[in-house]
Amino acid sequence: MAPSPSPYPWNNRVDGEPALALAPCAVVPSAQDRGAGSAVIRAALEAARARGENLVLALGHPAYYPRFGFVPASRFGIRAPFGVPDEAMMALALTPDAPVPSGTIRYPAAFGV
Repeated sequence: MAPSPSPYPWNNRVDGEPALALAPCAVVPSAQDRGAGSAVIRAALEAARARGENLVLALGHPAYYPRFGFVPASRFGIRAPFGVPDEAMMALALTPDAPVPSGTIRYPAAFGV
């Protein structure tokens, strides 16, 4: 399959297809448990949908990200390029009827992985 073009050259890739990476979300302790982190993640996912993205990846706490629909990336056949617990590498398909690529995640060179 030929890779899909992307207007964002810094995109991560899975099997040549673009995939967004949602960095771990952190909130200062004094502002935790007020919905700030959830609001940021929901806004990021809404922006990803608005720009037509299909796949979002997250490396983070396995009890947190599923509330937004993330599942272990391994369910899609997606692997990190480094050792990480299966339950911590998660993926979210934003377009339920679109195919999800499988394979090893390729991060941009700036990430050094």
